[in-house]
Amino acid sequence: MEIDAKAYQTHWHPEEICHDIAATPDTSFIFRAWDYLVGVSASAGQPGRVLDVACGNARDITSLSDLGWEGWGLDASPLQLRDARKAAEEAGQRINLVRGVAEWLPFKPGVFDSLICKSALDHFVDHDGAMRGFARVLRPKGRAVVSINNYGSLGTRSSRMLYRLLRAVWPPARSKRFLWDSPVPFQHTREFALDNTRALGKPYFSEIDCYGVSLLWGFPGWGRFLSFLPGGIRDLVLRALSKLARRLPRLADVVVLVWQPKEPQGQHSAD
Repeated sequence: MEIDAKAYQTHWHPEEICHDIAATPDTSFIFRAWDYLVGVSASAGQPGRVLDVACGNARDITSLSDLGWEGWGLDASPLQLRDARKAAEEAGQRINLVRGVAEWLPFKPGVFDSLICKSALDHFVDHDGAMRGFARVLRPKGRAVVSINNYGSLGTRSSRMLYRLLRAVWPPARSKRFLWDSPVPFQHTREFALDNTRALGKPYFSEIDCYGVSLLWGFPGWGRFLSFLPGGIRDLVLRALSKLARRLPRLADVVVLVWQPKEPQGQHSAD
């Protein structure tokens, strides 16, 4: 069935895919580490105005509000914005929520000090248009923190190789699909890895930092194996692998790129 990706963005909700994500120790670890590191990268410097593009439940900007940032969240899905509003109210934080899509950001030039785009690029239709918009709405010294699920990761490549062999000899394995399978699920428009994400941002941004988060997330049996380890040993293993991933983003499960606009974009002050 052919999917209209642009229309799909407008009603998307994570409940549609969460059943495919196992509640294992590596899953808990990667999301905690990912949230923390993106928050650190996005909040460098004095608090200002931060935009979370495709904000989902807006947990990132809700956390940054605690640090004095003025949080703005944009999402195409009213279901996601509903969840974001509820989460902010429960946290006692005030954030500004706007319905829209990344390709046509409804903001004046140069009004944000920081921008987050987390695990959303592969849902966009016009990737270059989104990058151009990111640079436009940032101040000249602002920063964009863009992170992706890395389809070039060690875990993804190893999983695909393993299941290619398994499916060749065991027909029942052919019926189940995983998040790392190729082609990517219909909710996605492209597979992103380090090199093609860098290439996407290069016309508009200079790179400040690049690092990885986690190794081997989602590899068949890995999460189950971790669940049998004593908690202290399990945490030690996960932290050690994530330190390695930080230095080797090309192999990491998640890649985080921190960018600065190449040219001054728009106004230096917001209304």
